[in-house]
Amino acid sequence: MPAMPSFGPAEPTVAPAPAPAAAPARPADPLAGFIANAAPGATAEVAGYGTVRLGRSYTAASGRDCREAMIGRGVEERAALYCRGPQGWVAARPLLRSGTLRP
Repeated sequence: MPAMPSFGPAEPTVAPAPAPAAAPARPADPLAGFIANAAPGATAEVAGYGTVRLGRSYTAASGRDCREAMIGRGVEERAALYCRGPQGWVAARPLLRSGTLRP
């Protein structure tokens, strides 16, 4: 009579670990999108910001391309500065509040 094969203890079944949940995609900044594609002087209605006018465009001392946008109109107008970095156009803090020189 042939020998019966011997089966060892069954290996425990381990369920695969669930895949980590993907981080929710960060919504694109509509102001950054406008700044990236507009020419200086262009004006548009930007979702979440209202009327936006692209002001000056310059190269900062850091070597990054920067653009200033004016948000709103009249006395409600405020400036926003964006500079191009490795991840695209990101908000930056302006060094000066106005273009005037102090004595």
